[in-house]
Amino acid sequence: MKEYKIDYDLFSVEEIIKIINFFRLIELTKTKKINKDLIIERYHEYRNTLNNIALEKQYDKMLYQKSGVSIYETIKNLH
Repeated sequence: MKEYKIDYDLFSVEEIIKIINFFRLIELTKTKKINKDLIIERYHEYRNTLNNIALEKQYDKMLYQKSGVSIYETIKNLH
């Protein structure tokens, strides 16, 4: 089980679950073809949950260091 560096004090349990599930979905794009609409839908949920650009950048960097997958690059490549 991967440990994500999330500021758990900022979010409810439901929000943390959404964030972690989004991270896992992005990580899956490295090895599997994932439905584009699903990724976009979850990305919007993720952004609404965080509602903080600096935190988005921090989490993108953390995820890239952990698994070699960038949220930003993944979303950018969908278009």
